[in-house]
Amino acid sequence: MTMNKIMGKLRRHNKNQYTLLGICVFLSVLLVTSFTLMYFSPTVQGLLPEGGDTRKLSWLMMGVTFVGCTVFTVYGANLFFRHKSREIGVLLALGERKRKLGKCLAVEVGIVTARYALGGLVLAVPLSFLIWKGFEALILTQAGMKYRVGAGGLLIGIVFALFLVLCIFLLGLRFIRRVNLIDILNEQRKTEMVREIKPWTGRAGILLILTGLVLAMAVPAVCMRWFLFVMPSFWNVTYCISAAGLYLFMLSAIGRTGKGRNPEKYYKNIVSANLMRFTARQTTKNMCVITLLVFVLLLSAFWGAMYYRSAYAGGEDVPYDYSMHYPAEEKQITRDDIFGLAKKYNVDIETYEEAEAVVLYVDYRMRDLTDSGKYVDLNSGKLASFVRASDFSRIAGRGTELKPGEYKTIVPSGYHPSIWVKPDCLLSVENRELSYQGTEEFDNLTNTSEPFTFILSDEDYRRFAEAGKTDREKLVFFRVKDVYSTYEFAVELKKEYIAHAGALSDHLALYDAYEEKCAEQEGQEYFYSGEAGLSVDNAELMSDWKYAPFFKVLIKADAMQMVAVFVLLSVYIAVISLAAVGVMTYVRSVTIAMDNRQLFSDLGRLGADRNYIERVIRRQLRKIFTYPTAAGSTIVLVFSMLLIYFNDMHLDAAEVQLFVMELGLIFGVALFMYVMYRVSLRRMERIVL
Repeated sequence: MTMNKIMGKLRRHNKNQYTLLGICVFLSVLLVTSFTLMYFSPTVQGLLPEGGDTRKLSWLMMGVTFVGCTVFTVYGANLFFRHKSREIGVLLALGERKRKLGKCLAVEVGIVTARYALGGLVLAVPLSFLIWKGFEALILTQAGMKYRVGAGGLLIGIVFALFLVLCIFLLGLRFIRRVNLIDILNEQRKTEMVREIKPWTGRAGILLILTGLVLAMAVPAVCMRWFLFVMPSFWNVTYCISAAGLYLFMLSAIGRTGKGRNPEKYYKNIVSANLMRFTARQTTKNMCVITLLVFVLLLSAFWGAMYYRSAYAGGEDVPYDYSMHYPAEEKQITRDDIFGLAKKYNVDIETYEEAEAVVLYVDYRMRDLTDSGKYVDLNSGKLASFVRASDFSRIAGRGTELKPGEYKTIVPSGYHPSIWVKPDCLLSVENRELSYQGTEEFDNLTNTSEPFTFILSDEDYRRFAEAGKTDREKLVFFRVKDVYSTYEFAVELKKEYIAHAGALSDHLALYDAYEEKCAEQEGQEYFYSGEAGLSVDNAELMSDWKYAPFFKVLIKADAMQMVAVFVLLSVYIAVISLAAVGVMTYVRSVTIAMDNRQLFSDLGRLGADRNYIERVIRRQLRKIFTYPTAAGSTIVLVFSMLLIYFNDMHLDAAEVQLFVMELGLIFGVALFMYVMYRVSLRRMERIVL
């Protein structure tokens, strides 16, 4: 009989081992390829802004996907080779050469991995299509949001499949090159006893986890806001402190046993308490990986839910459903045009207001970041918009009083001062000093001017307007009945607004005429000069146009459209991690049962009844499922809290609600882990009992 036939019989006899390895490869390739197909789809790439935070987070999640699936596959491959050790050891003991066994094993593994990897690549396209259609039915309802395959995504999937095959072959090469035959023969019975774990190890692990998170997240934020410098990128290595703490905590949870104050209970459960200590290092590493996967899936789901909520709630509290601002000299769409268009689309305009703003030169304090990573305070000058107090009181529906020589700053609702510029930033207006009198919240005017839009007393407004030639802007605000049913009206109004816009308003969002003039005088190129591209077909116009209007229904639709893509990617990462967690915990449970089948059999011969053995099994499974889930959930809660708080050094009611939502996600993961626990328990009982 040839060696190939022998290996074929062994493969048929141990088909579950090959199936497990194949499933790991198949799932990894399937999930990664379907993810990259969606991410590199022309539709998604067209929505994600270049250099934006959403794209950066998407790249981060894609990296996490690659790492998670690679770890998952390597784990399955190690289990496969561990089970193959006895077969290879016996053949070596019978005199077969390593080189020949290596070639046969390579063929065996190559056939399995190639077949399952190809299956993953083929099914990735319909899977990504079905997932996209599901999200399209729920969220992606706008025109142009059609599923399109990205060739780059398929190419990355192929490269990843080849990378996994290479990793498996390298693991097989390391396995077959072992020279110690006795170690190979006893691979399945080898123990990894650890030294006696001190009582303080678990507490030290928890302390290190918290210390690493605080150092990595709190210190950079504190240094930025209080000490005005940016921590170098190498500071991120402090996350490793948390990783070390996680290992110590898991090692203590698994390997530490003692009589404690109740030795009778210890001796009664001595098998359960010490069983995992025989594979403590391997089990600890496995549970650390599961913990990290639980952390990743919860954080990804939390990010997706947070972005979805921000898009859903964004703009809800804006006082006026529609607002526009444009140069007063421009022949824009008129009040009669707006009401005529509203009548055409059966839109009921409930409140309509118009006002005027004057554009004045201001000296103000700001903060900038130098190339050396330090924040510096400096004075700067530019043009800013001012409205009179009486106009603001009328359009805002609340009185605001200012005396000559005073000003107020208009800020968004729920505003918290940023590090870059404060509301009391003005040093002078047209070389005249004014006194700061606080802020007024009014979202419709927060994007009209940089750094803010300001309010003047009626007397000062008149003096500045009459003092010389100043530019003026017209402001239009109106509310409609049932705003979210006016989408077609908003689209048509947007077309008319762009069609009426001319050279006076064709500027990029950060354009400032004074800054451009100064740059020209110094012989330098002004970065924000040029045209915005006034066209309805310009997808980036609304985000990069100085005079972009605010139409609540369009803003909400566009935000939901872009954020829905990020939510799709986030949820997909969570699904990938959840699948990996389920498979790893299940496989680990089966491995414990198979490795200790003889031990449980001996316990039965020594008089242990079925109830005792079931209790031992349950205690082992509870450790596998409870510790990683609890640790991962706790870490993600602390991480999320630090992330949200140190973003602006403030927690509001809406952000607290995010933690309630995260608790719901944790409950869902716990429910999933309980289901996997019951499935693993039944499988383990069938093996052992």
